[in-house]
Amino acid sequence: MTREEFFVPKAKVIFAGALFGVLGALAVNWGNPPNMGICAGCFLRDIAGALNLHENHAAQYIRPEIIGFVLGAFGAALAFREWRSRGGSSPVIRFFLAAFVMIGVLVFLGCPLRVVFRIAGGDLGA
Repeated sequence: MTREEFFVPKAKVIFAGALFGVLGALAVNWGNPPNMGICAGCFLRDIAGALNLHENHAAQYIRPEIIGFVLGAFGAALAFREWRSRGGSSPVIRFFLAAFVMIGVLVFLGCPLRVVFRIAGGDLGA
């Protein structure tokens, strides 16, 4: 493996992470709740409330960000003609691990992204 092959994928990941971090801070600045930013777990909780799957009236809202994520992914797949599924090994294990992470994030409020977004929104006590 050459040096270029080793660093190019990592540079893309670092760039994408920095881009989403900046967009999350801007989303807080533009009106998203300070503890949310672009937290997909929070968005899915709000959408579940909008579908009357829970009774917390403060968290019952169809989040346009999720709709944007889905339409953006569809547009990228359409533009780059990438229609193949690219799953890794053990999809059942990945599903259950993701479910446990979502439960932990929403029940225990232990999401590190929420802390970063709260700090970006001006809550220095986060």
